[in-house]
Amino acid sequence: MSELAELPRQIGKYRLDAILGRGAMGVVYRAFDPLIERTLALKTVQHRLGDPEQAQELLRRFRTEAQAAGRLMHPNIVAVHEYGEASDLAYIAMEFVDGRPLSELSGVEACALPQVLAWMRDLLAALAYSHAHGVVHRDIKPANLLVTREGRIKVGDFGIARIESSTLTQTGAMLGTPSYMSPEQFRGEAIDSRSDLFSAGVVLYQLLTGQRPFSGSTAAVMQQVLTHVPTPPSHLNPLLPAALDTVVMRALSKAPEARFSDAAAFQQALEAAAAAEPDADATVMLTTRPAPPAATPEPSGLTADLTAWKLAVLPQLEALLTAQIGPVARLLLRRIAADAPDLATLSERLLEQIPSPTARADFAAQLKALTQTLENAPESGQDSLAQTAAQTPRALDPDFSAVVTHLLALEIGPIAAIVVKRALPQAADRAALVDLVARQIDAPAARTRFAEAARRLADQA
Repeated sequence: MSELAELPRQIGKYRLDAILGRGAMGVVYRAFDPLIERTLALKTVQHRLGDPEQAQELLRRFRTEAQAAGRLMHPNIVAVHEYGEASDLAYIAMEFVDGRPLSELSGVEACALPQVLAWMRDLLAALAYSHAHGVVHRDIKPANLLVTREGRIKVGDFGIARIESSTLTQTGAMLGTPSYMSPEQFRGEAIDSRSDLFSAGVVLYQLLTGQRPFSGSTAAVMQQVLTHVPTPPSHLNPLLPAALDTVVMRALSKAPEARFSDAAAFQQALEAAAAAEPDADATVMLTTRPAPPAATPEPSGLTADLTAWKLAVLPQLEALLTAQIGPVARLLLRRIAADAPDLATLSERLLEQIPSPTARADFAAQLKALTQTLENAPESGQDSLAQTAAQTPRALDPDFSAVVTHLLALEIGPIAAIVVKRALPQAADRAALVDLVARQIDAPAARTRFAEAARRLADQA
């Protein structure tokens, strides 16, 4: 007998189809609205059981969640459709998200940087919108961030949110999840949007390193949050650019005024740091150059092992990878290629950096084609590979490249200029350039729109 058979088949107008989750005071169901034929999630609490004072506090928070999330309509926030009470139950009818909490996808291993950037972009966009509408979440953590099947983040659970001009939550109450709480939350002080940015910084740190910056018992976490400066992320994950340390540590500043002023500033700094150039002594050159004379000492750092096969493939790999993940590709390729013993190993490590399954499959096909090209090349030793790398592909018409850049920018923004510039050396003709840069566009409709417009121009004399 199913668990659902023992429970009500209907609450209000909603038919109950399955149990999505269960807590101490309530159940979340997958439900169906017969009036508009929509599947949704129905979150319930039993507010008349147990201690009356605690029950009233629970109901107050539940109403807060409905009011806070109910005033927010954003693609990265779980939408609330209705609040209601029936018998001893209160319920919220909300958007059904077909996905999993981020807490189930982020474990002890660091996540690939492009994936982290994509998730943080969604989270910070949601916070920017929420804060602009007077709502501070106060419990940002991976368990409250749902990842859809398309890989997008949706922020949920506004149960302890603070709404401006509202007395529904006590300003001085210490509410939240200890490992993700800001110092001012622990101190019971007034909080604002910068508290959410601190929590987002904790999430970012965990995604980048595979570990939380503050951990242990509640007392230990509180002491760490108030006094401890965590290890910079790049010290725990050598694939990260050092510039990211500055962004993360600023988000984790003890004083709210030392953090980013808003979520948009946080996002801008994060994107810039992720695409920052690594230090000169931590670089694998991606542009070909003649080998230095024998008397010239080899450079220190990662450039010392610049083997011929790397000279042959790195420029091409950079263009392909940039088309998939943007300007951060150059940094990742430099760091990953440093100790890659062969192309197969390098290819395997690069595939791990592609967040989208579709894009990963496309990139795998491109890598296979590149490998076959090298294997079929005349075998005359490493010198032949180096000479192949040094050859310059046929130049394209600058006017056409400029038009392609403009069309691509309409779909992906200013990064288009970088994508086109780095794709040009790999494109033998106009059609090849269009096909290469079109892979940067995730949305199928937008990709088709761009490709059709660009190909019409490519066919012109």
